[in-house]
Amino acid sequence: MGAVEHLKTLCCLGLKPESAMIAIAPLLHDILPHGWSRMVLLEPDATYGHGYAENPATAAIFRERERHFVEDRSSPVSLLASAFRANAIGWTLHLQGRSWLESGWYREIEAPLDSCWILDAMISEAGRSFALAHLMLTRPRCARPFTADDVQCLDRLRPWLAHALRPQSSGERRTGDEDSWGIIGAAVRSGQLILMPNAKLVFQTPGAESLLRMLGRERCDDTRYVLVRDRLPAPVMKLLPQIASAANGTSNTPPRIHVSTAYGVVTLEAKWLVPEGAIHVDVAKDPNSCLIAVTIELHEHAIAHAARVLRESGATPAQTKVGIHLALGKPRSVIADELGLQSSSVADHSKKLYQFLGVHNSTELATRIWVGQRQNEARQDLRRAG
Repeated sequence: MGAVEHLKTLCCLGLKPESAMIAIAPLLHDILPHGWSRMVLLEPDATYGHGYAENPATAAIFRERERHFVEDRSSPVSLLASAFRANAIGWTLHLQGRSWLESGWYREIEAPLDSCWILDAMISEAGRSFALAHLMLTRPRCARPFTADDVQCLDRLRPWLAHALRPQSSGERRTGDEDSWGIIGAAVRSGQLILMPNAKLVFQTPGAESLLRMLGRERCDDTRYVLVRDRLPAPVMKLLPQIASAANGTSNTPPRIHVSTAYGVVTLEAKWLVPEGAIHVDVAKDPNSCLIAVTIELHEHAIAHAARVLRESGATPAQTKVGIHLALGKPRSVIADELGLQSSSVADHSKKLYQFLGVHNSTELATRIWVGQRQNEARQDLRRAG
């Protein structure tokens, strides 16, 4: 089944827009080959809300350098307000000639991100006077530039993307709003902080910047930005006393935290960095002489995870929708009601899905989706360790 049909299914699963951005990104690669994607939710006044970029270095580079180009008429950001009002698509294509490769924006922002050619689109719902989101697909300099055919292809997807990225209306119940399942998907982004026991930041990887902003529920608006080293999010500050208490024997609570966010579940785990050759007994007497490494991972939403696993297994979009609900333990009558299907249709999709995947019931299907992923990750970790 084509990637476009699976994208349409994914856009209708009811995920929060932040989770939907992460889920949509892999399918966009199959439909419109590119290097990296960036998506930003927009406020009615055209300011940036929450965003997600596939390249983990994007957040830091844009924070450091984008503000220098606000008044530069040769940069894409100068066209943002007009594109917002016009619900435009492909409005930066005319910039990407020889002068583009010599521009400051390309040298300082796009080149470090291994991106050169850009296809922009404002995503908006029918009847709305403003865009909901700004989508950017980029390709490296060695690839071919985007063409009018690419613009038309992306334009056909915009109604579906608008449905996925629309704001949640008052009283609307979304599938992604349920946090009681206790299930998390695969890790899609990771970063690491190196801290002193007094919480002073020593080092952070490029991928940590966006994760810390997710934990702090910060927007992409420059005017609201506070340097990470000046204010660590509360979950990180909560984790440090846990590892200190474990070191001095006053607590056996693992230095590990799960935080539910609009993007998905973020996990944090802390461990001591012991100097090479140090005697562990001596280190335990004075753990404050060591540094602390905090690993942060973003896991895709459970619904997006199940959809991806079923899609990669070869399930059709219709089977995927039914399979997600089966894996969450819902009875067929409830599934039929929620999906607006006949009970016989749900039974038929279930039977074909079980046969195709080689399982016999919803319990085995759930094991295939939730446990199978963890087993694959564990095997990969063992191979890397070996």
